[in-house]
Amino acid sequence: MGEDEGSPHRPSAGESGKPKPSLETPTTERVSRPVNEESPLLSPSQEEEEGPLMGDPTSLDDDHHKHFQEQESKGLWYMVLLTISIGGLQLAWAVELSNGTPYLLSLGMSKSLMALVWIAGPLSGALVQPYVGMLSDNCRSKWGKRVPFMAAGAAATIISLLALAWVREVVGGVLGLFGADSESRGVKTTIIVVAVLFVYVLDFAINTVQAGIRAFILDCCPSHQQETANAMASRITGIGSIVTYLAGYMDLPKYVWFFGNTQFKVLSVIACVALGGTVALSIGTVHERDASLQDPPAKGKGGLFAFFKQVFHSIRRLPPQTRKVCEVQFFAWIGFFPQLFYSSSYVGDIYVQPYLEANPNMTPVEIDRLYAKATRVGTFALLIYAIVSLSTN
Repeated sequence: MGEDEGSPHRPSAGESGKPKPSLETPTTERVSRPVNEESPLLSPSQEEEEGPLMGDPTSLDDDHHKHFQEQESKGLWYMVLLTISIGGLQLAWAVELSNGTPYLLSLGMSKSLMALVWIAGPLSGALVQPYVGMLSDNCRSKWGKRVPFMAAGAAATIISLLALAWVREVVGGVLGLFGADSESRGVKTTIIVVAVLFVYVLDFAINTVQAGIRAFILDCCPSHQQETANAMASRITGIGSIVTYLAGYMDLPKYVWFFGNTQFKVLSVIACVALGGTVALSIGTVHERDASLQDPPAKGKGGLFAFFKQVFHSIRRLPPQTRKVCEVQFFAWIGFFPQLFYSSSYVGDIYVQPYLEANPNMTPVEIDRLYAKATRVGTFALLIYAIVSLSTN
């Protein structure tokens, strides 16, 4: 039989005498109770937080509204100056992507060893960026939290990229002082080893300045305009790629010979000038808060051991949904990574094969010119890719 509507409800033996939260329960009572840690979006925590998780939502809404009003919206030119540095960084990154593989092959490196070189990119991205982010969070420089890492990373990127472009001359000149023949096998092997070293330094430096720039953009942008800033950064990144690939398609040594006698040297100089200029422009026009006025960071949280411990602890406690996203991202990059680094050399190989078959007796000079043209053709393919990416972004 049904229960009388007018009779009071009596809790059964399995029910608690405490009232259950419902939509009729006042909001302040519902939000002040601890959140159920068994939620599929959260991993069980080792220590449960005590006390209310939130205060009065009405006061929170008022505080948020006041904070929103206090943050002045920034204009278009501020957003451009804030994000322009990531465009300069993209020039250096695009030079490595489009011309790195052909350049290393021209030094005599085998294609089978190329994968060991380009593992520097994902390795530095997985380790350097999070660690630099933690160091910059704990930085208390009067210049700000991010500016020191942006400046140091940009300087390291410029030095390593120029050293990589002139590695043959630098290593050959140094070993020549000791009487070594520049055409000997030992000198050529040394050039390859030093070039690989500079590639690793370059990738670590690029990830350092990239971590600083991304955090700099978020720190210096009002919270309600962060989506706009990220969109502007994406557009400038796309424009930087187009500029680099367009320049890479041209026969630059023919027009700007004073920058170098090879395509890679000229592109490296252009990228270094762009990176240094854009980083200086962002730092000089957008001023970060004085970090020295903030509270000092907690001791014992900035070391290398603490960083790896925190990373592995976070990996173990990833929620199931987040873990799935990371797995999809991992396998997506397995397919995307070869396209980034090998597309220009792949298109170049397709271009040169008919010429090599039709002219099997080409001189070394003619072969070098053919491969230089093939590299520009491969860069043109990346130019089309960059244009499509920017137009659909």
